[in-house]
Amino acid sequence: MDGLVMRLNGVNSLPVTPFTPDGELDEKSMRRLVDHVIDGGVASVIGLGRVGEVTYLTMEERERVIATVTDQVAGRVPVGFGCIDLTFKEGITIARLASEAGADFMMSRGPTDGDVTEYYRRLAEIIPVVVYDLGVQKEMSIADDIVPLVEETKNIVGLKISGAQEKVIEAKQLLNISVLCGHDVMSMVSYQMGADGVSSGCSMLLPSEEVRLYKLVTEKRWDEARDLFYSKLLPIMNYLPGGPGMMGWSVCKNILCWEGIIDSPYVRPPSLSAGVARLEEARHVWDTIRAQAVA
Repeated sequence: MDGLVMRLNGVNSLPVTPFTPDGELDEKSMRRLVDHVIDGGVASVIGLGRVGEVTYLTMEERERVIATVTDQVAGRVPVGFGCIDLTFKEGITIARLASEAGADFMMSRGPTDGDVTEYYRRLAEIIPVVVYDLGVQKEMSIADDIVPLVEETKNIVGLKISGAQEKVIEAKQLLNISVLCGHDVMSMVSYQMGADGVSSGCSMLLPSEEVRLYKLVTEKRWDEARDLFYSKLLPIMNYLPGGPGMMGWSVCKNILCWEGIIDSPYVRPPSLSAGVARLEEARHVWDTIRAQAVA
């Protein structure tokens, strides 16, 4: 397990789930997207996160994503799968499917029902687990909830902090597992507080730039890191899922289509298609970023 903990330090990429124009899973595009982020140098690939639209998929579709992503990663980096805002039973099912497919870990929020602590105990019996600090039912206390879980199960390999980033400091003091920033726009300040890496949606768009940021941080080249983050990464992070409205998935998929990585920008309801004005602005931001890369 210690080896897996160390391998999660860095950029853990959260890709979207590509669909065909008629709303079916697009496994060919999914494979190209996996290759794109691995070629960019990410530490791991995590399918079925919130960015991966896990709540909008059937269990059969989740199983297909698990099989496709695990097969395409093919051991090149650790591969994990998310369970975000799903029931206790659904989370256990995904953990078993992931373990059977050969996945390395599970990244999960607490379930929408049942006992949260018992849920994480059950997951950890099946597969190594990256725990969220936030969930529908409660915010996990590092000292009171997560430290006992780590000590008891011996199979908690990471903590994803999506709440107050100041919790990174406490986590680094009390835990010997990977402490990851779970909110892209806060990754720079989280690194400053000692985070070991990020769980990043932006890395599906700019994997090599996210990896370069991590390397600059580990080398304590803070001025260069800030310049890269604020001039190149943050502008596109503002369009990621989790921003205003339900259009972030559409913007990300359009960018991936512009780059020829996926074939269709289709988003499944309740996500919304980005309007013309939003896409025109996103295209301007994206073209500016790409021009900087060439310069």
